Amino acid sequence: MNNLYFDLPLITGKSNSTITKIGKLQNKKYRNNEKLFICDGVKLFEEAVKFNAVIKYIILDNEAEFDEKTLLMIKKSMNKTSVLCVDSANFKKLTTENAPQGIITICEYLCNINSFNSKLDFEKNNEKIIMLESVRDPGNMGTILRNAVAFGIDRLIISSDCADIYSPKVVRSSMGAIFKIKISVQNDFKMCIETLKSSGRRVLGAALKRDSLILGKDKISETDIFIMGNEGHGLSENIVNLCTDTIFIPMKENTESLNVSIASAILMWELSK
Repeated sequence: MNNLYFDLPLITGKSNSTITKIGKLQNKKYRNNEKLFICDGVKLFEEAVKFNAVIKYIILDNEAEFDEKTLLMIKKSMNKTSVLCVDSANFKKLTTENAPQGIITICEYLCNINSFNSKLDFEKNNEKIIMLESVRDPGNMGTILRNAVAFGIDRLIISSDCADIYSPKVVRSSMGAIFKIKISVQNDFKMCIETLKSSGRRVLGAALKRDSLILGKDKISETDIFIMGNEGHGLSENIVNLCTDTIFIPMKENTESLNVSIASAILMWELSK
């Protein structure tokens, strides 16, 4: 029982107000009001500490066991954050995992994730950028974040109707990538494309048209920007019409289109070259 290491009071029952508030963070509206989000598991706790996220609470399952590295990180965190020890019944109400690891970290919204309502600030025109329109599946969003970090993408620009970047499923599937990349949530996606084009960047929409560029055949510049669309419908026609060009990944005939997270990895790899 790891509580012996920390000498913390054990929280039981249903009446603890802090635990009740933390449970509400699974709701997007409440997250936005509180500007807090859930990181579930040891990996995300360690990443939050490593990348200096502002940690509001650390919640421990009284019956969980941790290795010495994690225990040491928890102990050091106790100097600047609230560490709560709860019984397993309370922990199960808070966790979003099927096989929880006994630790949940509650972080403040990140400074590398910003919402923009008007003109974007593009001081660094050499940033490697990927854009997403209406990507709704949290698992896809998290995987795209991991892809982006793996292939050295500097910024992800997403439309405001994409999956909530702070949802527990996105955070979990990102495996810590959410801490490592700039993310711009763009309310005016069309304006954003026009701004990028006016700065001299080519904006290439992932879509199949008669005159589309062919990935691997046509020349791609490191300043080019790719836009990926919705899982079911792809890019909207309005966005396609705004793009400098469209581009597609050549595949064998009679095959289904690639999952957006897989397609994004291929495009990011090409951009990274």
